[in-house]
Amino acid sequence: MITSEQVKIWEKNIDRKAAKVRADRVIKAIKKYNPSTKNVLELGVGLGAVLIYLSKKYKVSGLDLHKEYVQIAKKRIPSAEIYAQSMHNFKINNNFDVIFSVHECINEVKPYNHWESTFENAFKHLNNKGLFIFDMRTEKHLEDMKKQLVKLEKTPTGYIYDNTIVKGNQLIWDTTYFKKLSNGNYKIEKDSYSEEIYPISKVKQTLSKHFTILETIFVNNKTRVMFICRKN
Repeated sequence: MITSEQVKIWEKNIDRKAAKVRADRVIKAIKKYNPSTKNVLELGVGLGAVLIYLSKKYKVSGLDLHKEYVQIAKKRIPSAEIYAQSMHNFKINNNFDVIFSVHECINEVKPYNHWESTFENAFKHLNNKGLFIFDMRTEKHLEDMKKQLVKLEKTPTGYIYDNTIVKGNQLIWDTTYFKKLSNGNYKIEKDSYSEEIYPISKVKQTLSKHFTILETIFVNNKTRVMFICRKN
């Protein structure tokens, strides 16, 4: 469960440069495949770090399972409609030209039949010929993580220590935050969550029930892949 303290840490540690890169990828795909787009929905909006860039071009909406994130995203993007819902069973009384999800949010959805319902939900909430764009971690990422050394990273709030464990197709993140206090001491916050990573071929087969896959784009040394799909 996410604590308010963890949310504050994440908010201060937002990598705006990385968020803009993700937003630019989505915008590039929209311009190429659906240039008449007017409204978009982000699944797993988080703190709104990506959606804020799209809000400069489109009417935007977002949803996230965590109410703490939703509150911050609403403040960051006042013009957006932000919902506290899960991507695998959301219901919104609106359809969209584009639905997207980035930062590998889909990998936190479990089990796989919830991926299937996420794709079906996206299909139902898209306008005719609308785009569904999302990225996910690949099996290569799992292999790379098996070899990765544990490291302590400096952040604007102090330090973060990520211990990652690979179990089958599951990637478990045990994270320790060392938040620097005004007196120079550090306060420890812990977080733990897991992701599930599936073969690209399996995901493509599921997507093909509802979408035509227009393009697959590999990034980060093929540890992530972005799908650009059109509603059938």
